Amino acid sequence: MADRRPHIAVVGSGIAGLRAADALLKREVDARIVVFGDEPHRTYNRPGLTKKRYPLSDALESTIAEDVRVKGAENDAVTWRLGTGVRSADLSGRTLRLSTGETFEYDALVIAAGVRPRTAFGDGGECALHTHRTLRGLGDARYVHQRLQASEKVTITGAGFVACELASLAKEYGCEVLMLEALRRGPFESLLGERLATALGRRLVQHGITFLTGDSARELLCAAEPSHAEPPPDRSLSDQSLSDRSLFIEAIGSVPNVEWLDGNGLDLSDGVRVDAYMRVSPWDNVFAAGDVARYPDPWTAGSLTRREFWKNAIDTGDLAGRSLASSLGYGSVTSPIGYFPSMSTEVLGLRIQIAGDPRASDAMEVVCGDPDEPEQGVLVAYLREGTAVGAAYLDKGARYNSAYIKLLRSLRER
Repeated sequence: MADRRPHIAVVGSGIAGLRAADALLKREVDARIVVFGDEPHRTYNRPGLTKKRYPLSDALESTIAEDVRVKGAENDAVTWRLGTGVRSADLSGRTLRLSTGETFEYDALVIAAGVRPRTAFGDGGECALHTHRTLRGLGDARYVHQRLQASEKVTITGAGFVACELASLAKEYGCEVLMLEALRRGPFESLLGERLATALGRRLVQHGITFLTGDSARELLCAAEPSHAEPPPDRSLSDQSLSDRSLFIEAIGSVPNVEWLDGNGLDLSDGVRVDAYMRVSPWDNVFAAGDVARYPDPWTAGSLTRREFWKNAIDTGDLAGRSLASSLGYGSVTSPIGYFPSMSTEVLGLRIQIAGDPRASDAMEVVCGDPDEPEQGVLVAYLREGTAVGAAYLDKGARYNSAYIKLLRSLRER
C-alpha cells in the first residue's frame, strides 16, 4: 500500500540535517522523513576529526568513527539514504534528481548540504612533490591520520581552525610541520585581530612549527598540474605511490554546496539565503540550515551572516525543523533565529574560546593578561562604538574563567 503521508526531504546527513529531523519527530509530524547524504556514514562530529591522536591500527577508520559518534544518529524513525547525493532540484515541481539516477518527489524540503573544502587547484590538481589533500570527512581523516602516524613531513596551507588543529595534531604524531599563510600575519587574524594573531604565530614557531606568511609563504606554494595520481581515500598506506611525495594539506576555507540548486531563482551568492525562521523565499515549503544557510544576523541589524560553527548547525537545524513543522500545522514558531556565536578549540595545549562577533568590532580592549603572552592567559573584549560585541579568551589553565563568564553574560544581554 502506498505511503500517503507527506514526504519530507532533508538534503545533508550532517548535524544540521539530523537536528531538523529530530525537531520534526519531537513535534510528532505525521510524515515520511528521508535524509540524503553523500557519505556512507550517519551523522558524526566533524570537528572531532582533527582533535585527537590515535594509536596505529588496521581499524583506524572504525576507531575514529566510534570516537566521533553523535547521539541520536542511530535513530531509525527517519529513512536514511546514505551514499546518495542530490544532483539537482526543481523547487517548483518539488522534485530532486539523485546521484543514482532516480527522482524523489517531496512535499517539504530542508537544505542542509553543508560546505566542502576550498582548494587552490580545483578537482584533480596535483604536483610532483606532494600528495595534496583536504580534510572534511571520515575517509579524509583516516587517510590523513595514517600519513601523520608515519611521522613524515607535512605542509599545511592556511591558519584557521582546521589548519591549526592539524598542525597541533601533526606535532603530537612527531611530524615535521610547515605552515604557509599567504594572506594573513597569523592564526585567526580575521577574527582576533593582528596582535593576537601575531602572538599565536610566534607560539607555533616556539613549538617547532615552521610558520611562514606573505611572500615567504607564497614562494613555497605549489604549481599544480592536472593529474590522476592521487590515491583514493581507502588506499592502504603501504601503497608505494603514497611514500614518494610528502603530504600537503589544504585548509584554506570552504565553499557552500549550492550548485544543485541552480536554476531556481534563489540567492546563492554565499550559501542559501533564508529569513529569520530559516525559510527559503519565495517557497513556503523549503527551509535551509547549518553551514550553508545565510540568515539575518541578530547581532548586526540589516546584515546577513553565514556561520560554520557546530553549535550554529545545531541551532539552525532545530529552528528549520520547527519552522517546517509549523508550516504543516504542527505547533507554532514564535522566536526567530537568536543564535549566540561561540566556539572553542585547543592548539598546542592552548585553549582558545571566542564568543559574539569580533569581526563586527572597531576596537579591542584587554580585560586581563597580556596579548603577547597568550599561554599566561589573556581575555580581550571586542567593542563597536564602545559596546562589547565579542570576546576572546586564550589560556593554558583557567586563570580568568570567571571574568570570561562575566563578559559572556554582558554579551548575551546586549
